[in-house]
Amino acid sequence: MGLLGKPLANRLLGKRTLIVGDVGSGKTRYTAKILKSLLLSREEVTVIDMGPEKRGVGLSLTRYMDIPSWVRYLRPKSLRAPRLEGRDANEVLRLAKYNSEVIRPFLLRYLEEPTPILVINDLSIYLQAGPIEDILDCIRASSTFLGNAYYGSSLAEDKGSKISGRERVLVEELMREMDYVVFLVRYLEG
Repeated sequence: MGLLGKPLANRLLGKRTLIVGDVGSGKTRYTAKILKSLLLSREEVTVIDMGPEKRGVGLSLTRYMDIPSWVRYLRPKSLRAPRLEGRDANEVLRLAKYNSEVIRPFLLRYLEEPTPILVINDLSIYLQAGPIEDILDCIRASSTFLGNAYYGSSLAEDKGSKISGRERVLVEELMREMDYVVFLVRYLEG
């Protein structure tokens, strides 16, 4: 069972769904769970994985599931975590720009050969420096979209680069384009 009591694939096919939350809230894990359900539809699927996997942040979908060989899985070889790795505003901005430059060819590749189902993991990493239009074009080229994005306060400190504010505003803009927005909350033990 899933969203609103119906099987996930039945409820989400033909819809746009965005999962948002803070670091450690389970966004990627929940995306993997939904993706497994969507795979049962046997529709063609593209996964664009933008998780930088740095210091326990931005995990890849492959941490939670095996991606079947028939799924087009696109992932840049090297991604950065600008707020965690950058020492000052200039370096944070440089790393965010680097990410947008290595991710953009995968978005363009999807637009050249769209599949009915598109899944994007950690799409907010692109929004730190890349144009939202690239993401929106990809969403609009799919018939079913599932994505997740950072939307919280844990990584608000951006060393004066202003990427956190930009990212938040653009994620909110994406939320307005969705049929469903799922907010996940991180529960602290103790």
